[in-house]
Formats: sequence, C-alpha cells, structure tokens
Amino acid sequence: PELPTIGVNELAGDVGGYRKLFNTLTEMCPVPIYTEDINNGAKGYYSDADRKIVIKSDMSQLQTIKTMIHEMAHEKLHAKEKLDKDHPVDRRTKEVEAESIAYTICQHYGLDSSDYSFSYVAGWSSGKEVKELKASLERIRSAADEMITGIDKALDKQTKREQSRNVRDEAR
Repeated sequence: PELPTIGVNELAGDVGGYRKLFNTLTEMCPVPIYTEDINNGAKGYYSDADRKIVIKSDMSQLQTIKTMIHEMAHEKLHAKEKLDKDHPVDRRTKEVEAESIAYTICQHYGLDSSDYSFSYVAGWSSGKEVKELKASLERIRSAADEMITGIDKALDKQTKREQSRNVRDEAR
C-alpha cells in the first residue's frame, strides 16, 4: 500500500466551549489578537514591532485555537525584550518551541493537534542535533506550565463572571 504523505494539513473540527476559550485567550494575552485574511500561507504571526498577534480568519475552531496558542508562545518566549542575548535562538528553534508549547497546551485541554503539530515540529527540527532540541525542553515545559496556569485562572474568572450574571438575571 501507498505510504502516507508527511505534510502539515490544516486541523479541522469544532472545540467544545470554543467562544469561551477564544475570549479567554484574547483577554489574557499581553498583546492584542486580531483576525485577518492572510494570503501568504501562514496561519498566523506575532509581530514584535507592532506588538500584536494576527490569526488567519476562516479557519476551523481547532486550527484557530491552536494557532492562537502558538503565536502567544512566540510572544511569551521570543519577544525582543524576553530573548536571552547570551543564548540566541534561530527561527527553526523558535518554531519548534512555539508549536511544542501549543501541542502541550492543546493536549491538556483535550484538543488533539497531533495531525498538524507532529509534522510541523518534524519539519522545523529537521537536521537539528539532539543537544539543541534538549536545550529547548525546559523552556517548552516551563512556558506551557505558566500558560496553562494563566488560562485556567482566566477561565475560572470568566466562569465566575458568568455565574454572577446568571444569578443577577434569575433575581430579576
């Protein structure tokens, strides 16, 4: 039988609680997040110069959430003021780190991005030494942990606001 092709396919599918998660990520992100038509093949980008994240419009809910988290990871680790000048990282390392963080966070929330993330990381890490990849592991683990903690707190806050609103509505 024919071997499957290895490539990055766009994720498909809906996300339970999509609007709540989308709003939570937007609220907690330290830079504004915009959706726009992007025609160069990218799903999104973080602009350090403009201090903003842009996500391609008209993607599936799963691809949108995964891309938001990926770009937020770039802002968290790769913004100019956050880079370690003594240990610079190249673009390939930045992409591996951001996608690995996005995959980890998506998995935490029960969102399977493996069809996209595995190929993406394999493509960007091709030719890298194991030593280089291991150097990123602690950065990936630490950033994913911090982001999950932040997302959990923001989701909890949003849930409490919704409950408070429901109580007020019921009292009317």
